[in-house]
Amino acid sequence: MEIPIFDDDCLLQKPDVKGGWTFISMPEMTDLPKKRNSTVRVRGFIDAYELKDFHIWAMKKGTFLAVKAEIRKAIKKEGGDTVKLVLYLDEPQMVIPEDFLFCLREEPKLQTHFEKYSDSKKKEIIDWIFAAKTEDEKIARIAKTLEKLETEL
Repeated sequence: MEIPIFDDDCLLQKPDVKGGWTFISMPEMTDLPKKRNSTVRVRGFIDAYELKDFHIWAMKKGTFLAVKAEIRKAIKKEGGDTVKLVLYLDEPQMVIPEDFLFCLREEPKLQTHFEKYSDSKKKEIIDWIFAAKTEDEKIARIAKTLEKLETEL
């Protein structure tokens, strides 16, 4: 069973200024996989409203979720009301291309070592290999990656 990254009752907040956003403020979540703009892709629920392909801002002062008018209308709540918020990480799963995976499977020790890398390191390596402009260059990059893995053992 998947464990939510956040599950609590929250206050819908809205500043007393014209055009102010309605938002939910949560504690700082330092272990989230943030993008360059400090956003994290999540899914979950605000009360019974399902959030899909949604982003929160994970910043040093806390984590924030903007609550659009469409959502507030659906749950019939406004600033000052309390909502039940349940969030799950919704980062796309990394896919290792089949030709690289085939090479890794041929060398189980290297595959095990590669799998110990962080997701960001794996993505960096895969992106570098498959950014090659020619098939020969891609093959050379796979070979170089396998050699590097071998030296790290």
